[in-house]
Amino acid sequence: MDANNATDWRDDKALPDCMMYMLQNEIMCDVTLRVGDNRTPIKAHKYMLSSRSAVFHTMFEGSLPEKGEITIPDVDEDTFRHILKYFYSDVITITNNNVKEMLYAADKYMLAAVKRECETVLKQTAKSEHATKALQTAYQYHLSELQTESLDYIEMNTKSCLLSEHAVSLSKDCLELILKSDYLNCTETDICQFIFKWGKHQCDLAKLEPSGGNMREALGNILYLIRFPNVGMEFFSKEVTSSCLLTDDEMLCIYKSHFGVVSKTFSSCLRTPVSKRKTYLVNRYSQITGPMGTSGKQSLIFLSDKDVWLKGVVIFLPHVQPATYNYDCYDQQVYQVCINISIRIMDDSNEEKFHETQQINYGPQCGHIWQMNFSKPVRVHSMRDYIIQMDDIGLQIYYGRACKESVTDLQSGVTIKFKNSKVSGDGTTVSIGQFAGLSFSV
Repeated sequence: MDANNATDWRDDKALPDCMMYMLQNEIMCDVTLRVGDNRTPIKAHKYMLSSRSAVFHTMFEGSLPEKGEITIPDVDEDTFRHILKYFYSDVITITNNNVKEMLYAADKYMLAAVKRECETVLKQTAKSEHATKALQTAYQYHLSELQTESLDYIEMNTKSCLLSEHAVSLSKDCLELILKSDYLNCTETDICQFIFKWGKHQCDLAKLEPSGGNMREALGNILYLIRFPNVGMEFFSKEVTSSCLLTDDEMLCIYKSHFGVVSKTFSSCLRTPVSKRKTYLVNRYSQITGPMGTSGKQSLIFLSDKDVWLKGVVIFLPHVQPATYNYDCYDQQVYQVCINISIRIMDDSNEEKFHETQQINYGPQCGHIWQMNFSKPVRVHSMRDYIIQMDDIGLQIYYGRACKESVTDLQSGVTIKFKNSKVSGDGTTVSIGQFAGLSFSV
């Protein structure tokens, strides 16, 4: 063959392509891994494995290096091949179908980047009725942000989450995290009904009779997080008393609580969901003026000194006279124009936490500001920067002047600080511009 016409497999290939070619064609491989239940042989390169994982590096170069073939029975073949692809090409494929297996492998081999990708996929589950499954996974693998988001969703949608098929599989520790919350959006009777389902499931797993005593044993001290004085009297009398879950003294204590005797064993403090908590409002402007011509998105950073639920934003309305108008019955001109207000909330890693667009009919009778109440509250954690952003509405607006950099609501004791955002368009800064105020609950 003419040497000038010969081609080489390395030609026109980037480094990841070359590395994957060597892996797939077993070129110069120096280690065999027996993977999964079937101990499928997979050849690889010690150099690559060690370069991506401290676990493999210790395995090959530690004080007691492993010799010969390496057995990996606890990771299935498909998952391990995905991990190898990441090692050799930096490409990772994570879906809802394989995320749990990938997370296990990432945790085992100390792959921080893969764990983050898994957490991103799992966050979608955290915002659904399967949030209890996401909570359990987050707790197991120490994913703090996912755990927080799962709990936030469960607090706002408690009843549907407890009805999920995954809820009865919650560990005792995760169940405790839920029951400690004062925000749960369901009745205490709903909680008590779920506890019976959970307790019976634990007894089934342990091959025990689902008796009150065995369920009590499974619950342990979690039992005292159930606020029995707030359970409906009919359900308590029919179901709880006949279950033998509680002692005679405990049942008597709860009956007395309905006649004003405070229980020292079980709390009677009502859980108050976010939707029913008092709403507070802070305004950052001192004066309103206009018009202000704006271009691009208006953006501002805010930070709260306490955990709060953001419920809405007060914005400045357009200043210009709209071109479209109607007439009222008194033949007076009443201007109206329809505008879209689109608001986004991002966290300090620029991840979008909330996005909502609302439509309003604006006219001179609407005034200078308008309060946009969100369809669902947004969890804001203390001492962490968040970005509030409003899409350009293409109109001149009223705006705030002499705005405050820090505002304290005296009733709630919450202080909110504002900072300039690098992504803001012309017009909005800490001292001037859009975003008149924020509404929140504690």
